[in-house]
Amino acid sequence: MTGFWGLLVLAAVPANTSSLTEEQAVEQALQNSPQVRYRGHTVEEAEAQTEAGLAWNNPFLRFSGLRYDQLIDPAIDRRSYPDYPLYHSSMALRWSPPGLGERGARRAQGQANEADARMELAIARRDITALVRKLHAQIVNYDTQLALGRDVIEQRSKLRDLIKSRLEQHAATLLDESLSEIDYLDAKTQLSELEVQRRAAYDELLLQLGLPAGSAVTLAASSQDTCVAPGDTAALVERARAANPRLRLLHAQQNAVNAEMTRRWLDLVPWFDYLQVGYGFAGDNHAGYVAFQLQLTLPILDWKRPHRRALNAREAALEERIQADNRVLSDQVVRTAAALTEQATLIERYREAASVVEGGLAHLRQAVERGIVTNLFEVVQLQGRLLATQRSYLRAQLECKLQQVELERLTSSGLGKAD
Repeated sequence: MTGFWGLLVLAAVPANTSSLTEEQAVEQALQNSPQVRYRGHTVEEAEAQTEAGLAWNNPFLRFSGLRYDQLIDPAIDRRSYPDYPLYHSSMALRWSPPGLGERGARRAQGQANEADARMELAIARRDITALVRKLHAQIVNYDTQLALGRDVIEQRSKLRDLIKSRLEQHAATLLDESLSEIDYLDAKTQLSELEVQRRAAYDELLLQLGLPAGSAVTLAASSQDTCVAPGDTAALVERARAANPRLRLLHAQQNAVNAEMTRRWLDLVPWFDYLQVGYGFAGDNHAGYVAFQLQLTLPILDWKRPHRRALNAREAALEERIQADNRVLSDQVVRTAAALTEQATLIERYREAASVVEGGLAHLRQAVERGIVTNLFEVVQLQGRLLATQRSYLRAQLECKLQQVELERLTSSGLGKAD
């Protein structure tokens, strides 16, 4: 077990280029995720729908006064018809302009729909990124714990053989032999448990990467797995609020409500339903003419009071949701940052304790080899203390990494690497 810190050093060194780093695993998972691709298409659809909602109305071409019987040759039915077939006919263009504030309301509503689609995409990307990073960190940490477990089994096997030989020399007791056997079996059991946990995390990682079950993937440990306390918590809270996809959606919905309220107020202003310009064809020595026509809506009976009251209620509800989400998000960031700080302090304590215990174990081994110490129970007890300290150190290191990933998830928008 004296090589424990050597194992940690080797685990911190990046592996060869064929190994999958944490960043590469996240990128591959995002590329192969059906959920992310699906959400990406919904964003494109929302953007296209916003453009469609802002399109101008096409004008209508209208013909009137054109009778089919005026096109029949008078020589056929021997009735008198004017020679001009468009006699008393007209042609006009009619166009309906958008209402006051209508385009602004449609734009704001389209942006709210886009924010909704982007929120779903961002949440999917954030969750997948955090999950893959956690699985990658767990597997790398399990590999280090497995290496430690195999070293422990080897040392327990040597100690068991030593006790058996000393038992033959009547320098040890049956209690020493029983304890060594129990410790040896306990080390093998813990190794099997770690293998099961590692296999479960590995299978889940393959699923997220889009690889078939049973694929062989080598993971490279990150060179930046040091556990450090976070910075200013207030700055982290503000960053999380600015990047949170759900808060972005709520603010976009709030803007849509304000734009719709503005449109309802502008509905009280008389505005055109349509505009029409046409040309009339005439005969019997009468010249053609140009005609203009328009239609306005007069807001006499409907003052939009129920609509405005409903919009005010919706705006108040959105404000309450924003405040509630801000409180929940702030609490999550504060608690995660506090847990990360505690883990960073705990890791330093475990590192110091493991160094002290390992130094004492080395001295005790030398004493046993020289025959100075005859009580092997002390060796077993000290080995157990060292093993517990080393495992606690590794678990604390893993927990610190998981807290770091969670904090970065809370403060990221999920829309790209720049976030």
